[in-house]
Amino acid sequence: MIKKLSLLFGLLFVFCFFAGCNNTTPGGGNGDDAFDPTELPYYMEDTSNLTYSYSEEERLRPYWMGNVIYNEQLMVVEKDGVVEGHLLYNPIRIVSVRDWTLQTEYVEGVDYVVNGNTITLPEGSSIPVFKDEWSRGINVPEEYPEGNAGTGYQMFADGVIYTETGLIWKNYIHVTYVYDPADVDRTKVKTYGDELYGLSQKIANKESINMVVFGDSISEGNSSSGTWNHEPYCPPYAELVKTGLEIYGGVEVNLTNISKGGEASTWAAQEEQLSRLASLAPDFLIVAFGTNDVYSDLVGNGYKNNIEAIVSTAKNANSECQIILVAPFPSNEAAKTARAHELMCEKLQEIVSETSYLDVCYVSMYEGVLDMLGTKNYYEVAANNVNHPNDFIHRFYAMNILCAIFDFQSFAQE
Repeated sequence: MIKKLSLLFGLLFVFCFFAGCNNTTPGGGNGDDAFDPTELPYYMEDTSNLTYSYSEEERLRPYWMGNVIYNEQLMVVEKDGVVEGHLLYNPIRIVSVRDWTLQTEYVEGVDYVVNGNTITLPEGSSIPVFKDEWSRGINVPEEYPEGNAGTGYQMFADGVIYTETGLIWKNYIHVTYVYDPADVDRTKVKTYGDELYGLSQKIANKESINMVVFGDSISEGNSSSGTWNHEPYCPPYAELVKTGLEIYGGVEVNLTNISKGGEASTWAAQEEQLSRLASLAPDFLIVAFGTNDVYSDLVGNGYKNNIEAIVSTAKNANSECQIILVAPFPSNEAAKTARAHELMCEKLQEIVSETSYLDVCYVSMYEGVLDMLGTKNYYEVAANNVNHPNDFIHRFYAMNILCAIFDFQSFAQE
């Protein structure tokens, strides 16, 4: 039950992207005609009568394990004279298109038209249009004045705004749809071994889990709608992982989040923070620093040494502590270059491969979301346009982390 199955970035569209081992998927995992989508744990045979739903479990469900995507978040964008939005997959059937609150449902043919993975708007549509120039600080609506990112926007860099307002999130739409899972490149699906064996055992024995999340503003919860207290109130990824452990594992989880926005691994490796971590003696620790580590000696071993200090502190406090090291999703290039992200991923993988500790696992959010950006604009994955994931990406974090813990494929046989 607790082997780990996850989907790395595909050729056209992407979902999860762990560093894993042997390829084992329904149909052999080789992308050929042997793939049988009905073997996926969440494959639905009859989708013609499928109606919209969005339970806690559906919010967490790794959608590459089935043929329905729940509330994919995107925008219809006016860019270079074209007004359209793009889904990650070509839908077989649209189940529902809803506004940023999830309360208003749009009508196909009246509010939107779908052709392939492209959404366009007929005349008179009620769906909002986000103008790409706003993301660059050009002709921003007057209700979002320049000067304060909490009430309007600030120029983060030349041609890049930073905002935590409805300028972005009030222009999101959410699409639930049926797609063909055969479109996924199954050669990118990988399984984990027993990296988190101790956690697997605790879950199997129905023991309570003392979970700690230690990271920066992403792990603190920014910019999930739940953290910012606006509809649709989606919890940040840390809380989603807690819920997933409770739903799929049937265990009690005590979550302590000691993350702090604006901080880097150098702060985390200070004695004060390490002492606090040690005092918590977690059974399960998620470490997710890197977004602010632009100047933390990524080329050398500064960043690596900082993360290793966290790992050793947690293990010294509780030798059975299970640890996931998370590489964050891409920042806007104005905030952090792709090469910096790649170096960070390399250092985290080195730690996992070199550590003498057992039960340390690497999960990367970088490559998968980077591949999404081949289809979507940056503000469609980052609600502040700089480095904070929106609800869809917070869910994506949780889905990937849960895939490092649970064997979702085994659920198909239960």
